Amino acid sequence: MATKLPPLGSALGPSLRAWIRRLPRNPAFWYVSALAAMWPVLRLLPPERVHALRTWASTDLGNLHLWPDGHPIESLTVSVFVPQDTIWVWPVFALSLFAVVGALGARRAVASVALVHVAATALTEGLVWWRIEHGSLPAEAAHAMDTGPSYVVVTALTLAATRARPVWSRAVWLLMLAVAAPALLAGLPDGDTAAVGHLASLLAGLALAAAHRFGLPPLRRRTPAAPRPGTETERKSGTERETEPGSGSGSGSTDPAPRPARARSRQGLSAE
Repeated sequence: MATKLPPLGSALGPSLRAWIRRLPRNPAFWYVSALAAMWPVLRLLPPERVHALRTWASTDLGNLHLWPDGHPIESLTVSVFVPQDTIWVWPVFALSLFAVVGALGARRAVASVALVHVAATALTEGLVWWRIEHGSLPAEAAHAMDTGPSYVVVTALTLAATRARPVWSRAVWLLMLAVAAPALLAGLPDGDTAAVGHLASLLAGLALAAAHRFGLPPLRRRTPAAPRPGTETERKSGTERETEPGSGSGSGSTDPAPRPARARSRQGLSAE
């Protein structure tokens, strides 16, 4: 007689099942999944389509122009999902976002990496603009292709290496950051704009980690405070209890307790 296998859900532990149920609510899951899906997409698309996508998503000066000459919001958003080189490695590095979400909370983690991405892009493209204006770069540099998740990943690795829980896991992210650092910072002595952006992302990640450590708790929904004793609500409820029929003495009086007998006056005592 064939043995009936138990359902897959019962074979998993309760903690693992709870973790799987929470995955769709974790922004790190969706970002890592999108980067992993982009790997085969960029491999299967024709080269001219890939080039057109990267050109449109590039965060260069031309695309960062305000509408209608450019599309800054679209390029800043799509760029973090379109890597240029070593496509397979970015989802691995982006796993550090799980540690960042666990340490900072989902909303603060997304806000932190997004802010650093925008700030580092503004810094590097501002540097490109300044060099073009002063003649150290040709005018064509305003349209140099610049896409990829590197600013987001460097920030996430830095935050994970300093704020991840448990503490021993920080060594894993620190090792990954150390492995990636030589390639990411190559060209920094020569003023390479991408290397400057990576260094700025790393420093911003350290600053965010310090700010979280010394005064930025994770964002949580505020729960309504319990009513304090003696509030208007309690006074009203107390008054209603006092005026309920039958809550006083036997004759149905509304007085909550019988009044004590008055002492006789001094005149009465002296008359006796």
